[in-house]
Amino acid sequence: MLESIRLRWHSSRATLDILVDKHWPLILGGLIALTTFQKLTLILRTDGGGDLLGADIPKSMMLIAGQNPYNSNPWASPYPPFLLAVLGGIIRLTSGNAGLVPDAMGIISRNVRMTGLVADVLVALLVFVTLRARRVSGLSALVPPVLFLALPSISLSPYYWFNSDVLGYPILAASVLALVVKRYFLGCVLLATAAIFKIHPILAIPLVLVWLVKRRGIAKTLPIIITTVSILSFGLALPAILPGYLESVLGFNLSSGFGAGTSSFTMMNLLYAVFPSVLHFSLPTTVENQVWLAATAALFAAALGIVWSRARELNPVDTVAIGLLVWLIPLRQIYTHYLVWAMVPLLMRGRLRQTLVLGSLLELANTMSSWSWDLPPDPFPVLATAYGFFVTSLVYFAVSATSLVFILTELVARRQAEVKLLDTSVFLARHQIPTITSV
Repeated sequence: MLESIRLRWHSSRATLDILVDKHWPLILGGLIALTTFQKLTLILRTDGGGDLLGADIPKSMMLIAGQNPYNSNPWASPYPPFLLAVLGGIIRLTSGNAGLVPDAMGIISRNVRMTGLVADVLVALLVFVTLRARRVSGLSALVPPVLFLALPSISLSPYYWFNSDVLGYPILAASVLALVVKRYFLGCVLLATAAIFKIHPILAIPLVLVWLVKRRGIAKTLPIIITTVSILSFGLALPAILPGYLESVLGFNLSSGFGAGTSSFTMMNLLYAVFPSVLHFSLPTTVENQVWLAATAALFAAALGIVWSRARELNPVDTVAIGLLVWLIPLRQIYTHYLVWAMVPLLMRGRLRQTLVLGSLLELANTMSSWSWDLPPDPFPVLATAYGFFVTSLVYFAVSATSLVFILTELVARRQAEVKLLDTSVFLARHQIPTITSV
């Protein structure tokens, strides 16, 4: 009975794969049109949220006007200047004369979010092209870009409260595609550019460089290393000369968690809220920082060891994903749009079942986060408490941890398959058994 069901499933799956490969332009194009219309409708009915209207847009307009955006309210937009410059450029291109009309901020917000629609479509197409470049076809190639376009947690929720991260995802996606097609210089340049847009990909960069050194040698990789370090130095270190920059970027990321564990969905809520409530003790912010740095360093060291010892079995998609995950797992503050940075390479892995599992977990985490913010309808008001935030944090953690388990499990299986193949080759050689070769 079970065997019969399994055979029917494989037969149906094969038929679907054939249909998808034949009609993918129509399916993907129709979905792009449908989801774009849905988000456009949402844009016209909302204002973009306080982060965009009260922080990102004003700070970006200050930058393009030649003012220091970190002089006042440094935590309002704690981002590197490149993000503000990109957003400012979009404002200049799409809303050049908006300042002359009464509802200038509303027009600017609408235009920025409409640019986000283009970014969403671009990421979906880059995910699809990357999968096809990796010889993934059928449903495994179509479902990931479909999820990016249609999953509310990824592409719909950000348009209630717009996050400028949406404009950085295409840079990351393009970098992974470049690495997959062996345009390593371009891929690393784009990856470094993504990191100076938003810091989240920062640990993926040394992992990719180590992966390249192990596969291509130090001589061929040295120009890439020099260029990548130069971009990071220019985009992240040089702005330290701006008054307020370090207070903005480091101050926000080294904060002790606003709202006593009710501001974001991080495992650090253990220290922010759970331990003080249950064990009746609180740690100083410096100790919390040391715990975060130690956890990040330990995960990164383990990841570095894996990449160094398993570079031949690793592909660039998994390498970038690992770098993002080891940064995000212990991060002091976590939101859905942070995790989407990791979802971009994870969708490019071409593992249909794993993609569906991760998409489901992310959607659950995002839904619980909405309840945690006490947004109606709220069936579980208890989630708005510190304990509720911690429970939601566990689901966010499950997304990252499950992703890492999927990658490492597959890496071990790949290694075992190669060892088995090598043992077979040695056995055949020792017994002088000829192998069958194709003409």
